Amino acid sequence: MKRFIVMLVSLFFYLGAFSQGHYSGSSFNPGDFFAPHEGWIIPVWYGFANQNYHNASGNRSDQIINPSNGNPTALHIKQNVKTNSFILMAIYGGKGKILGANWGMMIIPTLNSPTADIALDYYTSQTGPGNYVFTNKSLGIGDMYIQPIWLSWTKEKLSYAFNYGVWTPTGRYKPHDLDNGGHGYWSHNLRVAARLKPTPKFSVSLATTLELNQWQKDTDFKEGAHLTIDLGGSHVLNKKGDEVGLFAHYTKQVSDDKGQEVILIVDRVAGVGGFYSYWIKPMRIGLMGRITQNFSAKNRFAGTAVQVGVNFLIPTHH
Repeated sequence: MKRFIVMLVSLFFYLGAFSQGHYSGSSFNPGDFFAPHEGWIIPVWYGFANQNYHNASGNRSDQIINPSNGNPTALHIKQNVKTNSFILMAIYGGKGKILGANWGMMIIPTLNSPTADIALDYYTSQTGPGNYVFTNKSLGIGDMYIQPIWLSWTKEKLSYAFNYGVWTPTGRYKPHDLDNGGHGYWSHNLRVAARLKPTPKFSVSLATTLELNQWQKDTDFKEGAHLTIDLGGSHVLNKKGDEVGLFAHYTKQVSDDKGQEVILIVDRVAGVGGFYSYWIKPMRIGLMGRITQNFSAKNRFAGTAVQVGVNFLIPTHH
């Protein structure tokens, strides 16, 4: 039987801030940029994040400058935005080859409480100085990720991949609303990745993701493009396939925002983390946990995110 790749997509909403696009670095484990083998993978995940705002100088701050109407005002916020998310994914590894490559598809609907992204969106929509506290605890549908193009080629110890995915604005969005669960715009992810496996048990990978965003619904705003670099490595611990790994990322805005509601501060964030996977039933049911710590944030919320989940693998043949 061919071995399956255990996929993990962490909670993309966790690491962003006001309209910072959808994709966050370290959302995938190091080997997960490459198409899985034949069959279905159904991950069920829960995640928690504890975020703090970092200003344009990169310092933690309780003050956000609102550039509304060209007359900036200082908003004093309650620090610490805590978020919860739930994800049920469907991942399919296709049979045969396309252009000589293994191929697959992925769909990720999300269920989340308003995230740090939404909190900062709410804060920056306020038009006067004062104290603002984000207290919404509702739970609703978020934006959905669909990856219809997922190709990877392998030659001896090297693998290469090309992925295209799109974030669809399925989450509720109303300009400046406290109950939003999505961003209100489409985001296109173009990704290339490479992996080296010097030994069967050890691998390192590097991936770059360019995210291009469309105009936001009912606003005159278009978020600039972001470039993310993901780097990581993993080691298989035993014959059962239990695995441990480390990962890191760096994200930076690479084009200006557009529209009347533009914020002229270029955002960035970096992070490091690790994961551990354990097979309850080898290549059928597995557990996984991850932790990510962000740093060097600018014009973003950043902090610590933890995810735990179960992966169910369903082969197409035995």
